[in-house]
Amino acid sequence: MDELKGAVEFVKSKTKVNVTQRDIEKILAALNSTNHFWEVIFLSQKPFAVVRETINYLISIDFVKSDDSGNLEPTQKGKEFVEKNNIPVVKNYTCQCCEGRGIVFDEIKVAYEKFKKIVKTRPDAIVEYDQGYVTEETAFSRIALMIKKGDLVGKRLIVFGDDDLVSIAAALTKLPKEVLVLEIDKRLVDFINQAAKEYNLALKAIEYDFRNKLPDELVKSFDTFTIDPPETIEALDLCFTRTTSSLKGAGCAGYFGLTNIEASLSKWHEFQKLLLNKFNAVITDIIENFNHYVNWNYLLPSLDSKLNFVNVQPKLNWYTSSMYRIELVKDIEIVNEYINCELYIDNEAILYKE
Repeated sequence: MDELKGAVEFVKSKTKVNVTQRDIEKILAALNSTNHFWEVIFLSQKPFAVVRETINYLISIDFVKSDDSGNLEPTQKGKEFVEKNNIPVVKNYTCQCCEGRGIVFDEIKVAYEKFKKIVKTRPDAIVEYDQGYVTEETAFSRIALMIKKGDLVGKRLIVFGDDDLVSIAAALTKLPKEVLVLEIDKRLVDFINQAAKEYNLALKAIEYDFRNKLPDELVKSFDTFTIDPPETIEALDLCFTRTTSSLKGAGCAGYFGLTNIEASLSKWHEFQKLLLNKFNAVITDIIENFNHYVNWNYLLPSLDSKLNFVNVQPKLNWYTSSMYRIELVKDIEIVNEYINCELYIDNEAILYKE
């Protein structure tokens, strides 16, 4: 299919991301299922820039057109290609009860109801720290997964960055021995500490920048960590230098989300090698689309896009990530020092300019 080969070369040249013909087929299948750009990203689970430039290419060869409202529609030429090459419609067979997580949290529903009340006054997500928080159901599903895996009850939990407020969710269950939050945003530090005081929780938040060395008293002190890391390779390396250093040793666990929207499978491959070879960790679980994020209000202004199909307000929680659980198989020794690096922007990041 010469058209797909052309798309691969075009997208590679525009994004510098390693793209395959199969990636283009998946985006075509998503376009065969919806006319909404953000849902195409959700259905295809390909990096934002790859989807954007694939659609640009398909428009340029008259396979797709975009109307004044930014809706996407296949042209007659595009429809004929899809039919001739058996491009499918994407079917969603996800369980509607658990949203595909395989997790329910009925036994901690009382804490969940308190959590929903607390987060109503949470600070807004801001672009300065690349923030975007998960749904309340996602936060408690994370807690239920930690309970299921034996990583929360009676354990010391450390949370690295917490616009999701998962620390409050964990502490409300009264199951962990202690919850500590390291967070760069003072607004969140104050909000978490106020909730801890008001609800008498075994929870504390302190200001911390990942680039700074981990305080000595926190090294090898915790049973479990959780983090939603930025997804540049530099940032992932830095974040897991800090997170794994906080664990007591072999048998301790970590939880984090990783997207396909800002991290291609090539980046996943590179990062997984770091986990295995540098951080002495094994991946025990990857649960697809576990984490559902609420649409953040700075999305479209921050993109500053000239493309009308991008400048459409999302009509679904399109940004999702897979939930990883890792476990240390050997103790780890890492030099604890200041590390300066780019945390948020690479050529796969949503904030990367066209």
